[in-house]
Amino acid sequence: MSTRSPMNKRTQAVQAGEVAGYKRKSAGSVKPARQAAASVRVVPASAKAKREQIERGESLEGLTREEKRARKRERRMLEDRLYAASGELLKDDPDYKPRRRFFWVLLGIGLFATIAVWVMLFVGDAKQAGVPEYVLLGVAYAAIIASFIYDLVRIRPLRNDARARAEGMSDKKLDELLEAAAAKSVKKK
Repeated sequence: MSTRSPMNKRTQAVQAGEVAGYKRKSAGSVKPARQAAASVRVVPASAKAKREQIERGESLEGLTREEKRARKRERRMLEDRLYAASGELLKDDPDYKPRRRFFWVLLGIGLFATIAVWVMLFVGDAKQAGVPEYVLLGVAYAAIIASFIYDLVRIRPLRNDARARAEGMSDKKLDELLEAAAAKSVKKK
């Protein structure tokens, strides 16, 4: 940015106080010249979450702190019930347990290979890694990444389905399911 010459007429007018106009800081700081029409609703972009809450009828606006805490506690309790019910539905799913076991086997292979690489590096010459270390490291990365991809592709749809079924249940069915699960766990002990 260039410096204005002190001999410039505008610079001399500013110094003398004879300024005819003014300069805005930026276009973003400009206020509208008039208010929006009555049918226009002005909502800041950051209010998306509030708008979604209002649409669901969960607006916390205008409530006291205790009422907000009570509502949030109530919502957390409902979420906990849904997660517990979906967990029980997953236990009854015949595909979930073998898939989950396979996930843990893949992850265990990856972790075992990682530990083996570290042992080989500390026992052997740590300055120079050989081909077996690189191969085991590749196996470790492949197994760990494959386990997470397997979880996303094969296990997550089962969890989402169980969650959707739990959300679709009535309160009475949820209570029955959770009571049956509690009775089953007491019977095991």
